[in-house]
Amino acid sequence: MKIVISGGLGYIGGRLSKYLTEKGNEVIALSRQAESLPAVKWPQNLKIVHPDVAFSDNNILKGAKVFIHLASLNENDCLKYPEKAIDVNIMQTLRWLDCAYQAGVNRFVYFSTAHVYGKPLQGFYDENTLTKPVHPYAITHKCAEDYVLAYAVEKDMNNLVIRLTNAFGGPAFPTADRWTLLVNDLCRSAVTAGKMTLISDGLQMRDFICLEDVCAATAHLMGHTNDENLIYNLGFGTSMSVWDMALLIKKNAEEFLQRPVDLHRKEFDMDSQVASLQISNRKLMNTGLAFKGRIDTEINDTLKYFSGN
Repeated sequence: MKIVISGGLGYIGGRLSKYLTEKGNEVIALSRQAESLPAVKWPQNLKIVHPDVAFSDNNILKGAKVFIHLASLNENDCLKYPEKAIDVNIMQTLRWLDCAYQAGVNRFVYFSTAHVYGKPLQGFYDENTLTKPVHPYAITHKCAEDYVLAYAVEKDMNNLVIRLTNAFGGPAFPTADRWTLLVNDLCRSAVTAGKMTLISDGLQMRDFICLEDVCAATAHLMGHTNDENLIYNLGFGTSMSVWDMALLIKKNAEEFLQRPVDLHRKEFDMDSQVASLQISNRKLMNTGLAFKGRIDTEINDTLKYFSGN
């Protein structure tokens, strides 16, 4: 199957490109790094194309069965440059939607974020929960979602919105650049400095999901069609505290590095209440999917990446 992935060499996109090529698919990864690629061994059935080339030559998309849209401005840059966030996260999504439609690509998979539900994420959320985005990152993703869903109705496209929680795991390629994400940042600090420091008390709850499971779920949903289910939460379905994740990273880092790793956090109030969090994945699980949940493997792969092994 021919599959096009925007942001196909990024943190999530790289893992997804690698996973899908290993399954025998022909993958076209759209990346602005296409003209300055690092000297690594790329998968044989992976073609890397600059997005501007794909915009100007719609033949690149023709014959593709699925377009997976991952390219977006990250949360930090969205806050710094809200107008750019509108252009990248909304307008470019609309352009890719139109390109896919004109090229006859019937399946458009859009990666959104669970942060469309609001801030802070506390309590229970499923796909029917009212969205209340407040951050430019979440607001622009929600607007892009609406365009994706509108094309499904108006253009009769078989579109899909995936609301991703906190994905983590080792990068597939050195073109990934999401080192400020919690697990990546802590793993890098453990390897390079021998210590990890949380800027909070670590009591916040998050739904962490392994990138291995993100890739498997995406491939599974690509082949699952149900006109009534256009939106899926993609998370592990249960949450753990940031502190508990940091402790897991510390344990794995000390075993991998064969040396102690210090872990520090901000002092916390013993009387403070910890807010629960559950981002339901029941709708996704009801499609017959099962997660592996290999947390230690993903942590170790991330540690290996930063150690150069």
